[in-house]
Amino acid sequence: MFVPVIVLLLSISIWMFNNEVHSRRMLTQQSEMLTLYQGKSVLEHLLRNAVQDLMFLASVDDLRQLIAQPGIDRNNKRLALVFKSMIEEKEQFDQIRYLDAEGKEVVRVNSRDGFGIVVSADNLQNKGGRYYFTETMKKQRHEIFVSPMDLNVEHGDIELPYKPMIRLATPVFDAAGNRRGIVIINYLADKLISLLGQEDHSSPSHFMLLNKEGYWLKGEKAADEWGFMFPDKKELRIFNRYPDAWKQIADANSGQFTTVNGLFSFSTVSPEQLSGGLGQEKIINTNKQTAGQGVQWKLVSFIPNAVLEMPVYILGKQYLAVNTVLAIIWGIVALLLSRARIYKIDAQRQLHEKEERISEIVNSAFDAIVTINERGIIETFNPAACAMFGYHGDEIIGQKVNMLMASPDREYHDLHILNFIETGVGRFVGKPGRVTGVKSDGTPIEIEICIGAKQIMDHWLFTAICRQYQEDRDRKM
Repeated sequence: MFVPVIVLLLSISIWMFNNEVHSRRMLTQQSEMLTLYQGKSVLEHLLRNAVQDLMFLASVDDLRQLIAQPGIDRNNKRLALVFKSMIEEKEQFDQIRYLDAEGKEVVRVNSRDGFGIVVSADNLQNKGGRYYFTETMKKQRHEIFVSPMDLNVEHGDIELPYKPMIRLATPVFDAAGNRRGIVIINYLADKLISLLGQEDHSSPSHFMLLNKEGYWLKGEKAADEWGFMFPDKKELRIFNRYPDAWKQIADANSGQFTTVNGLFSFSTVSPEQLSGGLGQEKIINTNKQTAGQGVQWKLVSFIPNAVLEMPVYILGKQYLAVNTVLAIIWGIVALLLSRARIYKIDAQRQLHEKEERISEIVNSAFDAIVTINERGIIETFNPAACAMFGYHGDEIIGQKVNMLMASPDREYHDLHILNFIETGVGRFVGKPGRVTGVKSDGTPIEIEICIGAKQIMDHWLFTAICRQYQEDRDRKM
């Protein structure tokens, strides 16, 4: 009887061990992809905001006045004040410039210790031969050039300490439609990279950012980074270290796979895909070295095999110890099997709860929930809100929220938002109230509403929880 029980015990233990290893691997893989997509979301959000700021600068009246009356000093000074204000508001901007049609800097404001420094006319340079100027001057109205991410170069030398830089530029036109120059922002990418690098210390993965050629912009170690900027580091590419992995990463937009080196998870950021949501603006990118093919960045999460296998090794030792004890006292095998079963159920429960929480947040709210930004633009509109107002999500998201309001709230809503941001006092922020809404067919509806406000970095997010007023519901019934 001893041998059959031991055989059965070993068979069951091996099966459960494999299942638990599989469950843990699945949990690790899902966690890595979630972390990866969060990093991608951060990168796209920051870049999209920078593009919006660029288009604003290209359309200000002070720039139009300068274009219409070039050479007048007061026009230059007024535009410089606009650039200076933007530099001081946006910490990630290192430099904002206006270059004329020949590439000469007309206005340049540098960032220094949080302040905008207007560069004197004697120190302005001609950038007519730089790739970002020539490529931007080929663009049409509302088109934007996005440069590759590289280190800032001043007077032919790489600036120290390193300044990772992305250049965003768009052409400007006079009233007759002629190109009169470009507006260009030097975006400090070190903040972007540092946000991507805020890894969970409990995670065993290395988070990497690669350019289109496979050079590290953020590497496993600092010595790997920016190899394409230095003649003696040209071989520091992921292709030379992980050739099998790079082939799969380069050939697909996103995915997850395992090689002899470990687990790789990756996703691609293409700036041209960020044009959605920017109205008429369109991002068109040109790579300095591969003109016309566009800028791409690869976000990669990597767990080495040694780290990946460590939990399996520990788990194997645990199972071995348990089976050694069970070989002596095999009568408690049912208890140990139950314990192993609990481990498996717990791992599956964690996976299930994660999926369920996400689903509940998005689809299962009873009340109508609407979130807007500081410009009053609707960002989320849950199913209950669709039912209350009679809109589909895809036709309401991106619209102004005041279209859901009756007069006079509709006309004054933007002022209410500005007043709250400036004073911290809002009509319904943090307390319930009642307003009149308007459904898609124009029918008025009485609504109980409570609004929550939260500042995220330098932006505000407002969340409104709405419910149809009880007397209004009873009257319609």
